[in-house]
Amino acid sequence: MSLLDHPARLREHVAAFRAARPRKDVRAQFGESMLALLERRPEVVAVTADLMHATGLAGLQRTHADRLVNVGIAEQNMTGVAAGLAACGKLPVVCGYAAFTTLRAVEQAKVDCAYNELKVILAGLACGLSYGVGGPTHQTFEDVAIMRAIPNMIVVAPSDPVELGRALDAAADLSDAAPVYLRLGRGPEHVISAPGAPFEIGRAVRLAEGRDVCIVAHGAMVMEALLASDLLRAEGIAAEVLNMHTVKPIDREAILAAAEHVRAMVVVEEHSVIGGLGSAVLEVLERGHAFPVTRIGIEDTYPPIGPTVELREALGLCGRNIARTARDLLN
Repeated sequence: MSLLDHPARLREHVAAFRAARPRKDVRAQFGESMLALLERRPEVVAVTADLMHATGLAGLQRTHADRLVNVGIAEQNMTGVAAGLAACGKLPVVCGYAAFTTLRAVEQAKVDCAYNELKVILAGLACGLSYGVGGPTHQTFEDVAIMRAIPNMIVVAPSDPVELGRALDAAADLSDAAPVYLRLGRGPEHVISAPGAPFEIGRAVRLAEGRDVCIVAHGAMVMEALLASDLLRAEGIAAEVLNMHTVKPIDREAILAAAEHVRAMVVVEEHSVIGGLGSAVLEVLERGHAFPVTRIGIEDTYPPIGPTVELREALGLCGRNIARTARDLLN
């Protein structure tokens, strides 16, 4: 019996794979990364909607109070204030929950920031199911679709807390006169990035080689894609893993290069299957491809309320389901 079809062995294997990778709180990492960025770039200003503790910025009240703007629970105003600061030569970083930074303040992101070609970093924390216990009001599974449809908007979803820091620095260092949406988690996530690994906006990272199937993922799903690749290897299936941390501009070359040698492709995202990473990949492949492509994500429904890990498992956003889906696709 194969590993995927042996429940007890599979559970042990998955547990060992996860245990080998440390975890770090995303909010804590964001706070640390923001502090480092404030020290490095004197023009940076943090703008938040009364979420200092929820976004890891509480320490900034003691060390950089003059560069922390708290507008209260008013996300639209938060984004408008950030646009004004950018117009005055500052580099504002909006620090809020993804659900409100993208949905409640979408007009300000579009008109005040993107239309006016202003450099604003829109950090949306608690994305996807990372705030699962908050229910559909705080879960965010539409943000990538919304933000990537806005002209002049860059969309980045780091794979882990380490890559979060690199993505924040890369966004700050971009010379483009364009806003950047950073899609970030909330609580503890596994660390998979190697020390000193390069990070470039718009350039995917190949984390595993394989000529049978390519698994494309971003955010917390990159860890699950690596787990799936490991499980498939035990089945004799070589699975390539692409960390597609930038959804817009997407790395067309990486997708097309994978398409030249794999027999199937699986795109996995902690987001609706409508309009997100899977849609972006299929747009790259729109001129035709000679292999099956499937998307794993949140179907056109509201997820239930519950702890993040359990929700991911229940919705199939886990390595075991990705591996089984890939195997079935190849068969």
